[in-house]
Amino acid sequence: MFPINLPNLWYSSDQKEQNINDINVESWICSDTSLTVKIKELGTAFSVELLSQVNQVISTDIKTLLSINDDNGLFREVLLKQGTKPLVYAQTIMPNSTITGTESMLSALGDQSLGQVLFQSPQAIRSNIEFSLVEPNSQLGQYIEQQLQQPIQDTCYIRRSVFHLNGKPLLVCECFLPELFK
Repeated sequence: MFPINLPNLWYSSDQKEQNINDINVESWICSDTSLTVKIKELGTAFSVELLSQVNQVISTDIKTLLSINDDNGLFREVLLKQGTKPLVYAQTIMPNSTITGTESMLSALGDQSLGQVLFQSPQAIRSNIEFSLVEPNSQLGQYIEQQLQQPIQDTCYIRRSVFHLNGKPLLVCECFLPELFK
């Protein structure tokens, strides 16, 4: 099941007016702060649940997006939770060349938040945010509905952005689960 396939069609955040019709959803998608911080601000106990962490082949599209030559990378998938409720599914792709030297600690985060590492580091630079829609019949949509038991009744969104940590790229994708907007 893991890693879950993500959408292929992405929009830049300046295309949000044509594609996002909910101001609350837009504020989450376009937020340039850490989702960890935003979820903690909701008030109930925050936690990270590690779903999967596996080294595997990186697609040509992702290699192009990250401007890398690595064939493989570490795929890390987590749920960001408030209490027992999953609010965000996140997938991070870290090329093998990224998780060397000081950044090797990224491969050993376990149930710790990647966002706390990235947003506390002055060496972390974030690219523009892109977003996509999650179709209910996609692998991610099926995971949300069947495994997480969260029916997709309104449009479900996912965002992504490339971070460079000390010049090393990684791709962070974050899906806003239906429970977040209840």
